[in-house]
Amino acid sequence: MKAAWQQVFVLVVALLSLPVGAQTTVDLSYSGSALIYKGELDAAANQRLFALYEAATPKPTTLVISSSGGKFSDALALGEWVFAHQLVVNVPTHCHSSCANYVFTAAARRELGYHAVLGFHGGMADAERQLPQRLATVSAAQQPALRQALRDMMVRDGAREVAFFRKIGVDRRITSYGFQARYQAPMQVYGVWTYSLAMLKYFGVDNIRIHDDELWFPRPLNRGLLYITAPDVFSCIPAGTRNDAPVACQQALAMPQS
Repeated sequence: MKAAWQQVFVLVVALLSLPVGAQTTVDLSYSGSALIYKGELDAAANQRLFALYEAATPKPTTLVISSSGGKFSDALALGEWVFAHQLVVNVPTHCHSSCANYVFTAAARRELGYHAVLGFHGGMADAERQLPQRLATVSAAQQPALRQALRDMMVRDGAREVAFFRKIGVDRRITSYGFQARYQAPMQVYGVWTYSLAMLKYFGVDNIRIHDDELWFPRPLNRGLLYITAPDVFSCIPAGTRNDAPVACQQALAMPQS
């Protein structure tokens, strides 16, 4: 019975993470001023990062991160640590899912590459809504255990998420705003959204510097993005775009998807 429960737990972890192609690496920059985190957010990588920081003299002041996300609990642990150490978070290319939810939001200051993508697709508040599609990925025999494991996780990590956003002074709705009915059409196609700098500030995420002081415009490579620029104002950014301007979602969704 214990082995079966462990299998369900592993499955829950996989279902709540985005797929990541490369192994996670954690390094200290040559200058010693930055920690570099590439890949999936996980507990082992977090511990390597924390150990590098403790051993470094002087202490690094910046976390450079490129990640497609990971488990809620591991991302929250990293975000809590970033906030406690008042680090700058630099995103050169991408920070998706739980990386955007909990690591970028936790920074003392934030830096974005000119075309870096912050991709949001839900937090703990959305886990219940996504339960039916999660259950559809397993057999009928596995569904009761998976349902219970997911609900236990929602209770535990949901309370932790609420406390986290209260502590860092960011509106928790940042993780779920894209699931409103008005965004249904692009979200059915893309499943991911991002925000303008003004909207990030609206949620309490400000103090953002763009690389080389250029204007920031995200360029998604493999999947388009819903682009929310103000409350009730949105457009779309097709995958592989080369123009630094969004287009009307009706036009974007008519384009062939990558």
